[in-house]
Amino acid sequence: MNKFALIVIFILASCSSSDKEYAAQEASSFKSVNYITLTNESTNGGSQIGYLKSGLVEGDVAFCFCDVTCSREIITVFELQYNEDSNDFRFKDKPSDAYTTQTSNNWCTKVN
Repeated sequence: MNKFALIVIFILASCSSSDKEYAAQEASSFKSVNYITLTNESTNGGSQIGYLKSGLVEGDVAFCFCDVTCSREIITVFELQYNEDSNDFRFKDKPSDAYTTQTSNNWCTKVN
């Protein structure tokens, strides 16, 4: 019975440490960027959204081409990170905020 208990404890310990390693790997795959611009031409002539770190303005960023009737929204954030492997990005509006994560799948994306 003692051997069985030791095996169960070992398995639980192994699983919990691998979860921590996975979380650390996932967090490290996000890299800080200055801006992310998103363009989607599939709705009402298209729309564009730009997430810019504080200090940047619309003229400092590159957008994908969009119809002349595209709407454009600029969102200024405190911190901005992008994961190239998953096309996810995350941002903080204020330093004390938790990250908000979104995806850029199905959007033409420019990152710098």
